[in-house]
Amino acid sequence: GEMGIVKTSLFRFHEGNDPVARAVFQEMARLAGGAFAPFDASSAAELRALLRAVAAYAAGGTAALRKKLSDSSVEARLLLEQIKD
Repeated sequence: GEMGIVKTSLFRFHEGNDPVARAVFQEMARLAGGAFAPFDASSAAELRALLRAVAAYAAGGTAALRKKLSDSSVEARLLLEQIKD
């Protein structure tokens, strides 16, 4: 929550099926104004796309993330829907 107060977004990516870890990561991201996304060990391309979306956000904020949407980035949409500005 303190990260959200100081406008530091937190992005949490969860590998696996642990429901407790998932809930904790989701809540951390929500409180910090960031985003959460699950992935599995077989989805290296999905994780790469998520990290590219985060890099776009870090470099240019939500405007840069919206630009990624024009590239048909499902991952950018997933993050953008959760981020609180």
